[in-house]
Amino acid sequence: MLVCWASLTIAAAAQAPGPGSSAAPTTGGDTDPIACWWKTDTQAVRVGEPFTLTLTCGVVDTPQVRGVVDAERLDSSAVELTPFEVVGVTRHRDVEAPPRRYFQYSYTLRLLGDEFFGQDVDIPSLPITYTIESSGTTGTRGRDQVYLLPSLAVRVLSLVPRTATDIQDALPDTFGDIDRRTFRSLGEFVAAGVLFAFAAVLAGVAVVRAVGPHAARAVAEPRALSPAEVLRGCLREAMRAKSEAERSGWTLEIIDRSLAISRIAGAVALARPVAQSVVDGSVAAKEGQLAIRKGVLSTERVLISGSATAVTVAAAGTARNGSRTDARILLTLEELSESLLVLASARYGRGGDLDASALDAALETTTRALGRLYAMQQWRARATDRLLRASARLRGLWDR
Repeated sequence: MLVCWASLTIAAAAQAPGPGSSAAPTTGGDTDPIACWWKTDTQAVRVGEPFTLTLTCGVVDTPQVRGVVDAERLDSSAVELTPFEVVGVTRHRDVEAPPRRYFQYSYTLRLLGDEFFGQDVDIPSLPITYTIESSGTTGTRGRDQVYLLPSLAVRVLSLVPRTATDIQDALPDTFGDIDRRTFRSLGEFVAAGVLFAFAAVLAGVAVVRAVGPHAARAVAEPRALSPAEVLRGCLREAMRAKSEAERSGWTLEIIDRSLAISRIAGAVALARPVAQSVVDGSVAAKEGQLAIRKGVLSTERVLISGSATAVTVAAAGTARNGSRTDARILLTLEELSESLLVLASARYGRGGDLDASALDAALETTTRALGRLYAMQQWRARATDRLLRASARLRGLWDR
């Protein structure tokens, strides 16, 4: 791709030669079988100082017509550029840019003789012999033709020649320079890819080392249930206990479960931690614990329990009456205090008879309190609470 770009750049330069270059006028634009130009790497030299003269030609090269240049007459031993001496010549690799093929020679010249001091010395015109070959059915070859390059002036011991239109030297780039830059860019691109691969590997190692301990800790430590998940599980168990009590009557097992549900609800209402233990599905819950399945498809269960009692819940509700506490929390604490008192009396009281209606009312009150707490755990309710608290703080600051 770089070579093609360079060839197109050179082809464009053929139609607009820069300073220190010369080109013969064309008569047919792209239809000309050959177009040549040359340039020097400098416009002013000293006597005996070597400089470079670059000859570039573009010849037609299509499947039907092909231009052939007599390369032997462009060799250093055959080229006559008197009074300049040809010290050496370099033939660069050809560049294909259909419908033309470009070739380039770089001649190293020098001028000897003190009679040229302070003068403009012309590099003589150069005839280029070529023929046209057609690759049709007959395969004919035309007669020899000559493309004549005009002379090119070089100033000796001065800045620029009198015929120069610009004091800026033309770029001395050749096909060889383009090849070297292409090779260098390819090598740098490969090196950049290798370094990028190493950087990606090191970044991956760093990410693994940074995330690995946290991931291992997450695997080793089971995730605890959120308050919303705890309340949702308690609601399911409360509905199941209510259904069993209506079907078969109240038993000590149902009372134990209802009491555990009320204690857990009281702990959540008091913003106390709920004890959680992840166990296998075969482990049974002990007295005071409530078993909640961890996920729909999981075989693990979480045993949860709360430490709230009727006394602690009632005391917390009384203490918060004088503070700016959410009215829903106060109502929940009052209801849970009554439910805990009824359920605890039925579980640990000495009387043998169970008041089914009182137990039904206590379980219904606990279920209603659980629903209220669960609604307060939703993100909309939490966002509303945060906005209300922020507005209250701003109002307090404004009152001051």
